[in-house]
Amino acid sequence: MPLNQNELRCGDSLISVPAESPRVPADCNKPEILWVSTDLRTWCPRDPGFIARDCQINDRCYRRIDPEYFAWLKLRMHGVKTAADAGRVSAEAFDDLRQRFNDVQIRAIKAFGEQTLLDALRNLDLEKYRPPMPDEFEKPKPVEPVPAKPSPESERLARARGLVDQIRDQALALGWSMDNLYFCDGYERHPIGPRFGLVCYVGAEQRIGEVTRQSIELISPPPLETRSRFYNRDADQPWIKRVSPAM
Repeated sequence: MPLNQNELRCGDSLISVPAESPRVPADCNKPEILWVSTDLRTWCPRDPGFIARDCQINDRCYRRIDPEYFAWLKLRMHGVKTAADAGRVSAEAFDDLRQRFNDVQIRAIKAFGEQTLLDALRNLDLEKYRPPMPDEFEKPKPVEPVPAKPSPESERLARARGLVDQIRDQALALGWSMDNLYFCDGYERHPIGPRFGLVCYVGAEQRIGEVTRQSIELISPPPLETRSRFYNRDADQPWIKRVSPAM
């Protein structure tokens, strides 16, 4: 802005006069006391002596600007710029925030000096700094999540994986593959298809018995303890006879 057309703010009034004009009120040379919200809205109250450091107007919180708060705002703008560069914030939204921040920065430099603001930037502990937040009574009460009740099938699958974990090393040493043991591809109980693993076939009350290269035994609970087998599709089975191609 040209030096002969400075804008000087006194309280809530905005007076545009030449900088050298004798009509400039003396108290306008004092730095204004500015409150800034986290979305970079500014507010200059008529009588700042009665306003707390943090205040809330409707649902927007403001803090009286100081070097530490300015440093937090500037670092936050760096984060917004990164998001805008990555396409997560629109160019229009970023440009609006940038213009608001530039206005705050000009006024902060006038109030505190550039070196003071640079020192605040270097010394700010971003993890510990707490920006202005709405009063407790204005915050929406958190809704306690209702824990989802696991389905019997998901409980069965989790139990089956635990049982297979116990015999995994033994099975791998005998030539079983991880897919033969664990593959489920989103399916759970008895899917149709040869690719699915042992975890899909272990019943809710079954346990694992003998483990061989050809098969893994599944045992139902007492008193019957019926036994079935899950076969290794990568192993030769007694009922499979491989025929050599004719010469």
